[in-house]
Amino acid sequence: MTTPTPYPAVIIQKPQKTAIPLVVSSPHSGQKYFQDFLQSSRLSLWELQQTEDRFVDQLFECVPFTGGALLSTEFPRIWCDVNRDCRELDSGMFKPPLPPSGLLQTSKVRAGFGVIPRCATQGRPIYTHCLPLDEVQRRLVTSWVPYHEALHNLLREMKDQFGSVILLEAHSMPRLHQAKSCDMVLGDLHGKSCSPALTNCVEQYLSGQGYAVRRNVPYAGGYITRHYGRPSDGIHVLQLEICRSRYLNPATLQPSRGFEQVKADMEGLVRELADFVCHSFEAAEVEAAE
Repeated sequence: MTTPTPYPAVIIQKPQKTAIPLVVSSPHSGQKYFQDFLQSSRLSLWELQQTEDRFVDQLFECVPFTGGALLSTEFPRIWCDVNRDCRELDSGMFKPPLPPSGLLQTSKVRAGFGVIPRCATQGRPIYTHCLPLDEVQRRLVTSWVPYHEALHNLLREMKDQFGSVILLEAHSMPRLHQAKSCDMVLGDLHGKSCSPALTNCVEQYLSGQGYAVRRNVPYAGGYITRHYGRPSDGIHVLQLEICRSRYLNPATLQPSRGFEQVKADMEGLVRELADFVCHSFEAAEVEAAE
């Protein structure tokens, strides 16, 4: 198989002013598709695009100008999902099959949503045939590994500089079909991935802007939240799911009339987080001095 020249896997936007210990990650906003991938898919490009967290990176483009770092992808999640463990692989997707030893057979893998997805939304198979075995290394090496190296380095650098760091893990979600409306879901692994004060701060801000907010249901946090969230070690990770209907036209997949308002509110959230980290560190310094 001829491997296309890879495009840059990740986009790292460093702080453009005095840095603050804040990283915003948008791992599912990539919109560039390899031509050979499109040719191997039984689904149309429009169907594949339904799986994107489309424009979430643009909702947070203010982050570097507030002092934080913004990390996003160019590749789509349907090609490689960096919010999965690299061992969450479906052996039967490949020919010859992957050796089962060392693989994680999680519920996500069984549903078709591993690090290399087998299905798109609603269980629709993506491929017309099994993938060659070298596709595993190609996707992990050009996408998964660079993303996690970049994220690890950003968090380490900020933690070393400030002592603590916040990672806001930004996603989008479909409209939830439940009795009460829901615009945002905050996932902190039920209090395990970040300080409760951080979750409270974000919830109060979003509620104050008129959004209906829930915690942990149905999204408590994915692999990135679980893997990096270590509040006892000063790394606080909070996942944010934004309902797409608030900012995206589902028919055209283009920004809706609500896009600018949501973007302005996310800019306000970033400023709120900047104030939060500054006050938190001031309080920690006072406590340490007493």
